Amino acid sequence: MVEGLRKAFAQISNEVQSTTASLATNSTRLETDTAVFQSRLDSRFWSGDLLARRVGSNGAVEENPAWNAAQNLDNWANVATRKIFTVTPDTTAGTDGEFIANSGVNFIWSSLASSQQALLTRPTDAGNVTGANRLTYLRGDRTYEITTEDRTKPFRQRGSRLGDIVNSDPQFIHNQDFGYSRLSWGSNGSVGSAYTTFRASSAYQNRTPMVIVGANDGMLHGFDARVGTGSTNGGNELFAYVPNSVFSNLINLTDPAYSHRYYVDGTPRVSDVWIGNSWKTMVVGTTGAGGKSVFALDVTNPSNMSSNSVMWEFSHPSMGYTMGQPALVALPNEKFGVIVSSGYHDSPPENGKVWILDAEDGSIIREITLPTTGNLGSPLASDTDYNQVADRVYVADTLGNLWRIDLTGSNPSNWSIPSSLGSDPLFIAKNASNQRQAITAPLSSAFNDKNEHMVFFGTGSFYRNGDNEIPQSPPVDTFYGIIDRGTAIDGRGNLLKQAVIKEDTVNGNQVRAITNNAITTQTGWYLDLAWLEGTGATGARGERVISKATLRTDRVIFTTMTPSADPCAFGGTSFIMAMNLSSGSRLNYAYFDTSGDGKLDNDDMTQIGEEENIPWSGISDTDDGVIKGVTPLYKWLCFAGSSGGTPQCIPVAGSQRFGRHSWREVRNN
Repeated sequence: MVEGLRKAFAQISNEVQSTTASLATNSTRLETDTAVFQSRLDSRFWSGDLLARRVGSNGAVEENPAWNAAQNLDNWANVATRKIFTVTPDTTAGTDGEFIANSGVNFIWSSLASSQQALLTRPTDAGNVTGANRLTYLRGDRTYEITTEDRTKPFRQRGSRLGDIVNSDPQFIHNQDFGYSRLSWGSNGSVGSAYTTFRASSAYQNRTPMVIVGANDGMLHGFDARVGTGSTNGGNELFAYVPNSVFSNLINLTDPAYSHRYYVDGTPRVSDVWIGNSWKTMVVGTTGAGGKSVFALDVTNPSNMSSNSVMWEFSHPSMGYTMGQPALVALPNEKFGVIVSSGYHDSPPENGKVWILDAEDGSIIREITLPTTGNLGSPLASDTDYNQVADRVYVADTLGNLWRIDLTGSNPSNWSIPSSLGSDPLFIAKNASNQRQAITAPLSSAFNDKNEHMVFFGTGSFYRNGDNEIPQSPPVDTFYGIIDRGTAIDGRGNLLKQAVIKEDTVNGNQVRAITNNAITTQTGWYLDLAWLEGTGATGARGERVISKATLRTDRVIFTTMTPSADPCAFGGTSFIMAMNLSSGSRLNYAYFDTSGDGKLDNDDMTQIGEEENIPWSGISDTDDGVIKGVTPLYKWLCFAGSSGGTPQCIPVAGSQRFGRHSWREVRNN
């Protein structure tokens, strides 16, 4: 009986609905149809969902969604009419060993290359008939799908046609201004002027808003994002794309004995781009842990997508799993480029690669080799001289190296690690014991109050087998704010130390306070993610950072995660931290409403020794589970935890900085 109960509870804990991605929002202001978009996964049948939830005037997120993408997809009357595309594989390597497929086709049996058809057919199948049936299953046909009533059918039972969404953060795209009207390209800035004209056109202004997200059904999906009360099409699928690099594993999705794996798991990037002498809107996606490629689609007209909207798919023998979100930016050679790293490998690579690709056709503009055997994360492209053109790229690796690449001048052959660094990284993350700390979280950058360029990131790993197991003496991970003065920084010796000095429980939430040390000549600052010193210190508990920090006015905001084996903890817990951007010190005002009275005042502060009115710098609600990241919306921070509940928008303070505001965030596209 005991063993039976143990297995039953284990099964229940495994069959949960959860949110493991950040939220997207359709506005930064509170408007009538403001909504957040929440992805979901259901581990029972490994199905997923994307929900649109309206946000009320008080910041409350409505429990009943405005639309439900999985439900809409399951109600699709004739799945043969779905707009699903793929690409014909490139069979001839380029001069650098790359493969660039650029012939988009419909995802139907007759359009596939023979090599793709072979990957959808088992030796035991009844010829191509079973392979073709398998493809129609992947398109959503349920004729040959196992049901609760009929277990004799050949293909796996699904909870929904929409696959589970795990690590891919939804991206909203409508008519955002990417600022390219300030581009000076062309005669008298004609390219910038053309951007203004492009955005003012009726086709642009009236196009369908869209949310784009990758799912583990092997597809990148685009959904109609309208949430207005008069809209009946919100949540309808506009298109889907199946990358060629996931074809070798698509057959597993139909197996009744399916064991979960990743497919299109990367977070896409969306931007307006100038290519082919015209402005377009482009999405660049990656397969994440599911494959080894990066691909591009033209989404200028979301309601009229076709196989011609497929631009290209790039792969390379040195490319690992493309876990990081690519950058999509204007370059100094007056082209738009896609910047992607060599990603994560099953075994250590000989070195790291950063590719700068032509956004128009995926060809290599510049390949940069980095002397590291660490796995590379998301590249961060920064514009440090305010001309809307990227002039610097940062990328970090799992050996704790933060690399800097300068895009100097219009000749791509000059783009490299700056001479002041030689072949060294800008920074090496090391803990107090001088051990290297893995950097897997995406990077952020901004200028501090002295107009110095800074890079922000946390350390920690949660992608390998065993990363969810906390040893008896766990290592300490850290959050860093590094000032880039062009000289190499080895470890924390010349960084300002901030520290956790108190943790408590207030109004049912865990809270923490940190130090207020002032920065002087240091080359940055750091905060170890644990209460390590003083009376009551709890010590290291395996806390780490695996998601991107958010930068707002004088603050850096980030989430941490601590894994847990407790099945009721939804995989772990998180703190939301808010600190001074320039020094890493605590803010000098109440930021979180810890008392729950709707005000931000002295009731949201604490006393340590004789010092009073110390604001809390971190807050955690264990009922939320793990929070991947926060989404700013007006005067709130919105987030969803792995518990899978309705997202929350908590009130936070606005900027309390007075006088001259020299801070500015660097475009992180």
